[in-house]
Amino acid sequence: MTWKRNIEGMKGHAKRRAQETHERVDQAITTLVREHKPINFNTVATAAGVTKSYLYTQLDFRKRIEVLRQQEQERMIRQRGVLSGGKTNASRDLVILAKDRRIKELEVENRQLKKELQVALGKVYDKL
Repeated sequence: MTWKRNIEGMKGHAKRRAQETHERVDQAITTLVREHKPINFNTVATAAGVTKSYLYTQLDFRKRIEVLRQQEQERMIRQRGVLSGGKTNASRDLVILAKDRRIKELEVENRQLKKELQVALGKVYDKL
């Protein structure tokens, strides 16, 4: 006689914990934005009570934090340019930030294309 294991309770508990963690992180980000505090992986992880590795593995949070961090940097550069009265430094910094963002996007695309190429070459090799 074989017994069917009842793991539905464990699955439900894991799902609830994941949802609660998701809500804690979302609430922490919202609070930090509302209070105009710096947004980065350290501050969000501390405010939400999660690890930084959790934030890095959750793509939706990772992208959101990176975008908010980038906006904060651009805002600080604009403020610095306004306070110093010189627009040349601020505009130069914005151009550099835009280029850095584009470089990161291209690096991600490059990694993805390399993976796809490896898969395609593997399929061709298998056909031989």
